[in-house]
Amino acid sequence: MTNTSSNQSPDQRPEQGREKGPESPRGVYNPITIGGDQKQERNWPGEFESPVVRLFVALLFTVIFAIAWNRPEFGSLTVIVLAGCLLQRLESWQRRIAAAPLILAAIRLCLLLPAYAADWTPRLNPFNGTPNHTPGGDFGMPWLPAFLSVCLFYLPRKDSVTLKIVVVEALAVILSSLLPGEGFISILAIFHYTLFFAVTIGLILDLKPSLRALFSNPVYDGAPVAVRIHSTPPPRRPGV
Repeated sequence: MTNTSSNQSPDQRPEQGREKGPESPRGVYNPITIGGDQKQERNWPGEFESPVVRLFVALLFTVIFAIAWNRPEFGSLTVIVLAGCLLQRLESWQRRIAAAPLILAAIRLCLLLPAYAADWTPRLNPFNGTPNHTPGGDFGMPWLPAFLSVCLFYLPRKDSVTLKIVVVEALAVILSSLLPGEGFISILAIFHYTLFFAVTIGLILDLKPSLRALFSNPVYDGAPVAVRIHSTPPPRRPGV
């Protein structure tokens, strides 16, 4: 029998094991990628816009914060919730940079808080039997992380001054655990006492856009301006 395949030209032979698609020139490195063009980042904010999800998160917030308020030893849960809401609010490139420091700082803060839980337990007044010391005392625990978490989750994604203030305070509260000794208590107390003024100023600037224009940088028109200098002719010499 004669081998008919040997008589066929290379262009007429069936191509086996070759993928269909545009051919790359010879000598050019063309690596094979698996689904490289189809890789898309997940839209984290869009996944929490559903009314059912937002209602479920509201119930979850209520349960966690109620437990932390009545049982101060579980106040670390509010810090975990705050770190999760902050990471969800950040952009993708910001999350890749800040994820590791924020998570480690939140873990350290969760380990430090139980040592001070005894000071946050309400004490009964011996005269009338009512509590005379609120949970968290003057440090804002667990109220401060609870407030910041709710604002981070439910504030709309837009150019909001209030949102920027809340993001900065949430970052400072979590990273305060990196301070030596009891430095984080001072940071919590400072933000606890100044939270009213900061949020009030942010809401006023958001609700009154005309006030924001007063603090914004002026924008000048970049159109070229032709300047003409009119000069007097030189005096004529005598005898000319």
